[in-house]
Amino acid sequence: MRPFRWIDERIDLLAIKRALLDREVPGGLTWWHTLGSATFVVFMVQVVTGTVLAMYYSASPDHAYNSVQYLQDHITSGATIRGIHHWASSAMVVLVFAHMIRVFTSGAYKYPREINWLVGVGLLFIVLAFSFTGYLLPWDQKAYWATQVGTNIVGTAPVVGDFMVKLLRGGADLGAATLSRFYALHVLLLPLLFGSAVFIHLVIVIRQGIASRPAALEEGAPARTSDPEYPAYYRSAYKRSKGAHVRFWPDITAKDMVVATGVVLILVILGVTTGAGLESPADPTDLSYAPRPEWYFLPFFQLLKLAPGSLESVVSVWVPGAIVLTLLFLPFFDRKSTRSFSKRPVARLALIVMLGSASLLLGSALGDPASDNGSNEVGRPLASIERAGRALYHAQGCNGCHVIAGRGTRKDNAPTLTDVGLRHSGAWIHSFIENPLPFHPESKMPAFGPPTLSHQEIEELTRYLSSLRGADPSKKAEFVDTFPEPLKPKEKRK
Repeated sequence: MRPFRWIDERIDLLAIKRALLDREVPGGLTWWHTLGSATFVVFMVQVVTGTVLAMYYSASPDHAYNSVQYLQDHITSGATIRGIHHWASSAMVVLVFAHMIRVFTSGAYKYPREINWLVGVGLLFIVLAFSFTGYLLPWDQKAYWATQVGTNIVGTAPVVGDFMVKLLRGGADLGAATLSRFYALHVLLLPLLFGSAVFIHLVIVIRQGIASRPAALEEGAPARTSDPEYPAYYRSAYKRSKGAHVRFWPDITAKDMVVATGVVLILVILGVTTGAGLESPADPTDLSYAPRPEWYFLPFFQLLKLAPGSLESVVSVWVPGAIVLTLLFLPFFDRKSTRSFSKRPVARLALIVMLGSASLLLGSALGDPASDNGSNEVGRPLASIERAGRALYHAQGCNGCHVIAGRGTRKDNAPTLTDVGLRHSGAWIHSFIENPLPFHPESKMPAFGPPTLSHQEIEELTRYLSSLRGADPSKKAEFVDTFPEPLKPKEKRK
């Protein structure tokens, strides 16, 4: 074709095609080698959906929440696009972690791939920064308070803590400057950093070739990669590992396209069926809200909750710092030529401990009733007054006698409160909490009326209990309220 020839004469398209696609690759590559390309495809999905979202978004506290709500409720496919963007952020975290685990288990961070490993570590933290900065943008309760906690954690760092908090927030408090700053980081700086790192990553992979199977680089290898003879051995072994007639196109790209297509389809399905949640607008005065970050930050969040106050700064600074340093220096202190995961017991133990600890912490956080803000109990986020009542419910130890949605301990035949909002009106619940004896003379529940709790506090607790409507919140309430008979004048005189 004439246009193609014209362009080829000027930039040598055929040479670019030969360098990128017509290259031999090692034989025996598995589907796990598609994780890198799948991550890049998900990033492109993020760019496309994020561009659409940015067209409707207003980065100010007065309009951010309303702009997101307008997009979801009034723009065609707006809720789906936001849902895809939301789930793609989780997919990027999963894929980047899985890709790094694949590289770690196959020993592909060793000579000559140390620089590419460092670039990969950088990509991991850029992806986490994407998640952290994008988290605040909806400006709902979850976004505001989770970011408040996240920036406070940064502030526990010695010496530079206060400076880092002010740098992130654009001042002492979370507000308009913080939202503008996070938005600029999310849509301008981080995509530039990510794109640059991916470009460097791909250039190195093309230059060095895709990593071979570990076994192909072990037979007859010097004991350490720092041995002067190892570079020559590696070049020879890598050349032998290349499969006969196995090329990047179409042998490897076919697998990449299958996995990438599958991942995109899953994101679309999740975007259509589940979407992205949106809680009530951010309320900086609502101190009762229990913040809970996205699932991939939950293990660290739970670790901080379990740590004693005296160790909080140690956990918040030195634990992630130790992990970062370990990842960065891994290729330089692990110089044994052994790459097979089955022959590296220390590596196996380290990975098992890390994944096991993260799983336990994640499970503990997901099962923590104090941080779900009512979504597991009433099928929706609680309003601020309901959250205040929920906090009182736990503070007063009500869960030591009552059970809600399977949580708590039933004692002294105390009723289950899972659907108490269907059985009793708010007026009845309020009066019963103040003094249960006129309602049930045999009740062992103490009276919580003043001065134990104020009328406002009892009303907050009542509003929370009234929100509990069982497994089907749409079910019509059928109150069975029985108020005590008022005392007659003679009885009052007695």
